[in-house]
Amino acid sequence: MADEVIAEVAPRLTTPLPWHAPAVAQLSAAWASRHFPHALLMHGAAGLGKRHLAAWLAASVLCDRGADALGRCGDCASCKLITAGSHADLLWVLLEEQKLQLSVDQIRAVSERFSKTSYRAGYKIAIIDPAHQMSVAAANALLKTLEEPPPNSLLVLLSSQPSLLPPTVASRCQRIAIARPSRPAALQWLHEQQVSADAALLEFTSGAPLRALAYAGPQFANLDQAMQAALSALLRGEADVTQLASEWAKQSLPERLVWLDLWLSALARAALTRNVEQLTFPARSAHLPNLPPTANISSVYALVDRIRSLKAQLARTSLQRELALESWLLALLDLFGAEPGR
Repeated sequence: MADEVIAEVAPRLTTPLPWHAPAVAQLSAAWASRHFPHALLMHGAAGLGKRHLAAWLAASVLCDRGADALGRCGDCASCKLITAGSHADLLWVLLEEQKLQLSVDQIRAVSERFSKTSYRAGYKIAIIDPAHQMSVAAANALLKTLEEPPPNSLLVLLSSQPSLLPPTVASRCQRIAIARPSRPAALQWLHEQQVSADAALLEFTSGAPLRALAYAGPQFANLDQAMQAALSALLRGEADVTQLASEWAKQSLPERLVWLDLWLSALARAALTRNVEQLTFPARSAHLPNLPPTANISSVYALVDRIRSLKAQLARTSLQRELALESWLLALLDLFGAEPGR
């Protein structure tokens, strides 16, 4: 749900977000110097508005009145074309439906477009998101454009995992880091959007305000209640492991994995510090049992690592989700010394 909802929310925001200020200053200084890079790598956690900032940057660069400073007037022909989603010099390269990688054909389309004359005698811009999910062939095809960029061309690569990009690609881009706002700043912004949010929601969304905006309302509360109920039944031997794995694999799996990561990490911290307030994510009244005294903390963190590995695999490959979840749930039962339900 999250990435799709964020994609819908972001276009409604018409100016850079408050936490984009350092990135905007960096971009504006480069533009004013008349030495704007031909390739940028905007990186930061999901839900910080990288796509939104890239859209603002593209509109600013293409604006007919923006020669002296970055910013879009909103009234010129280019701005109206961008608003209508029909500017011929702006190309978005996004994951196709049901695909896990950006294909070489998509990147070749960028090279082909860059080889032609600009329709409006200005810049040609391509925004690639998520850049770290390019296939090997696609990354190699992009490298050719990065090594020999046409004049007045701009490649903007967006990534929440820049370490997965080939070094040959990343090294040819100027990095623009998008940092998380402070918790008070994020909560203040969410309040300004007339959204009821708390620290627990921000923790669940890793401090990313747009993700929090996407989950605000019943989505987060429903997920939290459902996860606690399912795990309580599982640990009491009242839920079938295979059936539970099947249900989780089919609906909201990425969100469930985030919840499990935070819950188990909180359990481990609680066991180490003997702080009972951290027994149940998100720090509400505890419905789930504490770790047994004989539990090995290393085993807890091993389960956390398996959850994080599963999250990473979901973004890159098609895997047997149900089997992976069933194996993980059995390991969880073993950790708690509980028997599988029949």
